[in-house]
Amino acid sequence: MLSLKTDSSFFRKIAIGAIGSREVKRDMSRRQHVIAELERGSLEAKIWTDVKRKRVRIPDLVCTRCGQRIEVRAKTKPTISMSHSPTVPERHWNHGMIGADWIAFPICQEEKNSENQDASRWTRGIVSDNLSYWHEKEWVRWIPVGAISYFTVSAFRDTDAKVMKPKGSEEGSETTLIWRSCFAPITGSVESISDSFITIKAENGEAKRAGCRDMKTHVRVRDSVTLNQVIACNATPLTNVQLPCAGGLSVQTVAAMLVAKQLPVRFAGVKLARLNGMQELAANIRPLANDSDEDIYVRLEGMAYLCAVQGGDVHALFAAPLAALNKPDQLEAVIAIGEVGNAAAVDILAKILGDQNKDYFLRSAAAYCLGRLGSFPVARNALIRAFEAQSYRIREDALAALADTGFPALADLLGGLARKDSADIQAGCAEVVRWLAHRSPTDRLVESIAPGVAHAISNGDRTPLAVWLGGQLPAEVMRPALGRVLETDARLAYTLSVAWAFAASWVAPLHDSFVPPANT
Repeated sequence: MLSLKTDSSFFRKIAIGAIGSREVKRDMSRRQHVIAELERGSLEAKIWTDVKRKRVRIPDLVCTRCGQRIEVRAKTKPTISMSHSPTVPERHWNHGMIGADWIAFPICQEEKNSENQDASRWTRGIVSDNLSYWHEKEWVRWIPVGAISYFTVSAFRDTDAKVMKPKGSEEGSETTLIWRSCFAPITGSVESISDSFITIKAENGEAKRAGCRDMKTHVRVRDSVTLNQVIACNATPLTNVQLPCAGGLSVQTVAAMLVAKQLPVRFAGVKLARLNGMQELAANIRPLANDSDEDIYVRLEGMAYLCAVQGGDVHALFAAPLAALNKPDQLEAVIAIGEVGNAAAVDILAKILGDQNKDYFLRSAAAYCLGRLGSFPVARNALIRAFEAQSYRIREDALAALADTGFPALADLLGGLARKDSADIQAGCAEVVRWLAHRSPTDRLVESIAPGVAHAISNGDRTPLAVWLGGQLPAEVMRPALGRVLETDARLAYTLSVAWAFAASWVAPLHDSFVPPANT
């Protein structure tokens, strides 16, 4: 029997992993690396649990300047641990990685904000006739805290780990390997080191100690250390001297990666060739893309290279994987087409999104990719048209994708807001603009969103949802944008004042639109 993580548990881990990967990317960028996503989705929290390919480990990130691969293991507490399956080779902690690959351990903790606890986490149950409804809302802000520790894979291979009992059924029944480690409990300098403890003293005089018995120490007295920095561990962490980008990734280096025995290395080689536009490697990559015995990850990445770098026909190259019987392969094909990123790719994705005969996961993946290609008008228009889809899940995916597109879609969204021929498009466009407004700085909101919304609700041809949207935006932003309109249009002024009063009330965060259907 398969043991699978529950959706909530799985998403929590995916979200923490994505935030941790983004923090590693920022940290590596400060060290002159140019970081790209190697494992698709490592910087995002988009998951298709029903069809996502299992039992493949690909390092999360890669530097396009030096080729360094980085696996990210984000943690909620300072610890060096990794999942491991002793019976499934593909789920070994280091499967497919080589000794020189890096493993990063960012620490992500839940932000504690007592003022917002009631609004950010609540549950409510309703029973009406024979219908039960459970509403759960949980907004958690994960904050990267302190230093990120980096190790090579070989550092762990050369050091014994403690084997913990298998996880419960919700966690996939894998073993956990733990390398005993000691982390700096505060930022400061090392005051003393004994056989059992390392004491750190902060600038304000506070002193804390951490246990280091039977561990190799990696600091000396008077060294400066950062909160959550590994200061003792029998596996040796990389130093600040070793972490900056060395650059120098060459065509020859990438060519050697293409013939490596490890799948993740070959995959990284093809991706690096595409991201760096290495025209010289077409003869090396074309056989990989056409080899039916090659792993589908490598084949699809090869097809993406041939399209993006060599100008290949997207329709012809991806026809077979899109028609494959294996659903995970179809999903990966759609995402690979999205990574091609040209007009032909956008056309294919738009057709998939609009095809009601396609499986949901394919249309969902197409929406996700179109959101990342929002600079193309065809992509934006396809997502807006999806607001009329029969499937509400597709409509929700289009909402999220247009929000990912961001401000480049604003003119199209305001245009959709004025479309009286489609209430569904009006509603979707209004909701995306609301999302953009609430996650944007006020000055940019005033500059880019408020004037357009004010125009939509100031003219005599306004739609009800345009007025609703104006009431969803902060009063302090909308009043100046509307100018004297509120003085001359009493009905509009009253309607907006009601909406703004509700938005400022304490019940607003608890509001949801659930209404039990009649005669259930």
